[in-house]
Amino acid sequence: MAFPKTLIGKIATRPNLQKAWEDISRSSNPLSRGQSEQTIQDFQSNLKSNLELIRDQLLSNSYEFGSLRAVTIRKKGNKKRPLQIADIRDRVVQRAITRQLERNLLKAFNLTNPASHAYLPKRGVQSAVKQMLKYHQDGCGIVYEGDIVSFFDNVDVDKLLQEMVFPALPDDTLQDLVANAFDMEIGNREDLPEEDWDLFPNSSTGLPQGGYLSPLFSNVFLSEFDKKMLNANFRLIRYADDFIVMCKTMDEAESAYEYSRDILEGELKLELHKRDDREGRTRIVKPTQTPVQFLGLQFNGARIWPAKEKQKKLVQKLRALVHDNNNQAKTILKLLTSTRNLIQGWVASYGFADLEPHIPKLEDEINKLLWKGLKKLEWKLKGDTLTQEQRGHSGVLHIYNYLKIVRNNLKEEDKQLFEQYWTPQSNKTSASS
Repeated sequence: MAFPKTLIGKIATRPNLQKAWEDISRSSNPLSRGQSEQTIQDFQSNLKSNLELIRDQLLSNSYEFGSLRAVTIRKKGNKKRPLQIADIRDRVVQRAITRQLERNLLKAFNLTNPASHAYLPKRGVQSAVKQMLKYHQDGCGIVYEGDIVSFFDNVDVDKLLQEMVFPALPDDTLQDLVANAFDMEIGNREDLPEEDWDLFPNSSTGLPQGGYLSPLFSNVFLSEFDKKMLNANFRLIRYADDFIVMCKTMDEAESAYEYSRDILEGELKLELHKRDDREGRTRIVKPTQTPVQFLGLQFNGARIWPAKEKQKKLVQKLRALVHDNNNQAKTILKLLTSTRNLIQGWVASYGFADLEPHIPKLEDEINKLLWKGLKKLEWKLKGDTLTQEQRGHSGVLHIYNYLKIVRNNLKEEDKQLFEQYWTPQSNKTSASS
């Protein structure tokens, strides 16, 4: 039986497991499931007994992770992103471990260093972009964009655990459990299309994308990269495996490229995408000549706006809502609520950027798709798109309304910075369209 003051004892406390469950249930679809087919709803129906069983197994060192369910998500260029989805109970345990290890590892590896913006409290895409614009105003007119080839798949987990994570922990009671979390097998590999088999190799490698330990451990693995780049006075901005370095001269950018490659490829045994300054994912550019693409945004030195694929993705999700077989839109209320939530979430993500030039086209798409969805649900409508009056009655506000809310919530100093990169008319955003 584990002692309460050990790491395993701390992750197995009832409050920690309860908080871990709350984190999982908030961030997951109620129908989300792993290989066992147990959903969030199923787990919640017997929540107390499920958490108590997990607690008993952790304290007796008898907890065993199950297998993973492999799925793929379509990416740009018809590529597929592999995801490995754990069972609900395994996610609760992984999240409980993460909650505890964050306290140990944040300080040990200086994970809140100025360069890092992913998977950290009070940081994210907006803080990364804010830093980029500050450097730009400080005279950094050249950007080195870096992208690591299949980063999560190629992390040396043995090095990560044995040389970095485990030595930083106060005891060894979590070592076997953490190691086992990275040795989970795919349970449905044979059910996948043969063309997808290579995306899910038989042997466990790297950090599983979608795993609850992966975000924290990815920052740990790249912490030495952050440290060395910052110590060399490079203006690094990193979000997971995507990073840029803001530079004042071409020589500085070249030095940043060479130095970063030495660290990533020479020391961490990762690989940068081949450099191509015209169309590559690793390149050195002047934004005024070739817009930078970073974290779903484009930046040309004067404006910053959501990349085309991010706008298309919003429209694609809206189209999915009006599809006949989509369970989210079986009633008018569900259709309108889901549409509102999608638009609101998208604006919350990109409202600090220059949205106004793109709003009219997006509004046209929204009105047409809402019309189609409501027509299928037997609303009596004319034409082929919602009128302004009908849109008003739908309860789905115009994008400008959501945008005003987001920008009113920006800190004044942040708003003053961002609005310098909006088109002139966007400085006078109204709540009507």
